Amino acid sequence: MNAYPPVSALILAGGAGRRMGGADKGLLPFEGGVLIDPIIKTLSPLVDEVLINANRHLEQYRRWGHPVVADPVQADHLFAGPAAALVHASRHAKNDWLLLAPCDMPDYQPHWLGALRQVQEQTRAAVVIAHDGLRLQPTVALIHRPCLSQRPASADARLLSVLTAGRYSVCALDQDAWAFSNLNTPEQLRAHQSRREALT
Repeated sequence: MNAYPPVSALILAGGAGRRMGGADKGLLPFEGGVLIDPIIKTLSPLVDEVLINANRHLEQYRRWGHPVVADPVQADHLFAGPAAALVHASRHAKNDWLLLAPCDMPDYQPHWLGALRQVQEQTRAAVVIAHDGLRLQPTVALIHRPCLSQRPASADARLLSVLTAGRYSVCALDQDAWAFSNLNTPEQLRAHQSRREALT
């Protein structure tokens, strides 16, 4: 069997954090560190390269030692949105395969990359998107980066619309439905930390 091609991971940490009161979510305190720590720890051993998409506190994000890519400058606002951020940041990746991950999903599972790759090998799709048993999870996806040049994204484009604009496949990860929790609000963050503390 041929070896898998190298993969670059892109962590989306460039959002406005509106539901967090405008906070930079990736840098919120979490389990003795910050919220982006678990995803970097999970992805770093799995991939050939990690990129971080961020629009604020760039020097703080650079402390992890990975390239930090900001959104293209917008005339009317700072944040390009996840779809435009993906298309722009992907141009800085050195590999043709891109693993997408959000900064606010601390339970991102290391075996997801293998599951996404298996579906891609079976279907030869340019994009493979995770499904949690209820819905697609577009921030967990394996993407053949060159296909993004045919899927331009404006600031108001939805990430799912861009990923499904061409050929794509679905990777069923319903056994890990619990792990897809995005921590979008202070209440969700506190509840998640309480659950983790109860298990330790």
